Amino acid sequence: MGLMTLAILFSKGSKDYRTQIRDLNMTKNDLHANFSKILQAIGNQLCLGGRKDLQNNDLNCVLCPTNWNWPGDGDMCYYYSTEQKTWQQSHGFCSSQNSTLLLVKEMAKLELVKKFPRTFWLGLSFRADKKGWFWADNTTVTEEQKSWTNHLQRSLLCGYIYHQCNIQPCM
Repeated sequence: MGLMTLAILFSKGSKDYRTQIRDLNMTKNDLHANFSKILQAIGNQLCLGGRKDLQNNDLNCVLCPTNWNWPGDGDMCYYYSTEQKTWQQSHGFCSSQNSTLLLVKEMAKLELVKKFPRTFWLGLSFRADKKGWFWADNTTVTEEQKSWTNHLQRSLLCGYIYHQCNIQPCM
């Protein structure tokens, strides 16, 4: 009799536990959906100023961190430092911001950055062990991209876009 009672209590407890888990999962899913709706509403408010007439016209809105810029193309934010740093220092700063140095993988982006009268370090480096140029995201520089960068020199070991200023060594 005692074992039977214990088995019934255990069975009832298991069902209660499964019910609680199911209810908690449903609550979690509801909270996630509500959170997503709230984030969307905040994004609309920040990007569109609350104007409902702009919400469905394919307006691209990117929320960038403070002191970063969005030039109006794509979903990328850019940070323009006023400090003069080496490639290594700049690479380290970008890494600390969960970012990379500038990746110019499309001609359109090259044309965009050429509009800004400054020098940019690129997320581009020569890897002696692999005998080639690689972007900061570990992809190989294509032949087409090499044609845009007609002055890649192994001696520099990194890439930059030059605009009327003194060039520093990468290190």
